[in-house]
Amino acid sequence: MLKLISREKSFIKGYKEYCQEFYDNNILTFRPTNPQNIDENWFERTAEWYAKKEQGMVSGYAKSFHYWAVDNDKFIGEFQIRPDLDDDLMADIGSIGYSVRITEWGKGYGKEILKQGLEIARGLGLEKVLLNINDDNIVSIHICEINGGVIMDKVMLESNNEGKHLVRRYWITLNKS
Repeated sequence: MLKLISREKSFIKGYKEYCQEFYDNNILTFRPTNPQNIDENWFERTAEWYAKKEQGMVSGYAKSFHYWAVDNDKFIGEFQIRPDLDDDLMADIGSIGYSVRITEWGKGYGKEILKQGLEIARGLGLEKVLLNINDDNIVSIHICEINGGVIMDKVMLESNNEGKHLVRRYWITLNKS
């Protein structure tokens, strides 16, 4: 059964494999950690950085919480939430991001990661979240819409990895549980 957990050292091997799949397949729309940087000390080396990020204390990065999606002992993907939505986030990555490892695509994990992530957002007291999805990512668009996403607009963005690309911006209103 899939669950979202805090980063956990026992899943480092799976996380590295997940990252490697994105690099091997030259996926530019999302770039996780470079797998060459993940060694036996990576978890300890990055723990303080992630803790500071959760407090909004890393210059150039929004306050964010990172979760890993695991199914029993298998690393499936990740979920991030940035609770302090500002103009920069609205014009860039939005308040939520999620990803599924390539070898697990098409198995329903994206839908479940987003569903559980929205529960985390509710728990943080958020009333709505913004997802920015590339216009050609039909699967993520579908997942967003079945989880209550309502399109706000489409905007042209530019990034180093992707160049100019069209993005759909979706709001998901979180009903109080």
